[in-house]
Amino acid sequence: MDQSFIGKIGSKVDETGVSKKISGESGTADKSATGPASTGDTVQLTNSAKLLERLEKSLASLPDVDSNRVAEVKAAIENGQYSIDADAIADAMIRFDQLLGD
Repeated sequence: MDQSFIGKIGSKVDETGVSKKISGESGTADKSATGPASTGDTVQLTNSAKLLERLEKSLASLPDVDSNRVAEVKAAIENGQYSIDADAIADAMIRFDQLLGD
């Protein structure tokens, strides 16, 4: 297959989750150069992949920093009301490490 054509054939999943075949700009390939006509490559996304794509779009629309939460923590620190539970933090770090180890 012509290297310039790679990446121009595939499938696209629209918002309803329906897979549609898409092809390169020319629409057809030269049969003498590529041999027998092929049906083209297709890709189907799993439900998990579709969910991940929707989640990524949702996260992209959120701000990087929650300004309200930052202001709350800053005020609590300044007022001496912010407390740190070192044991809870250590336990969470151990659980996270155990998840990564399995």
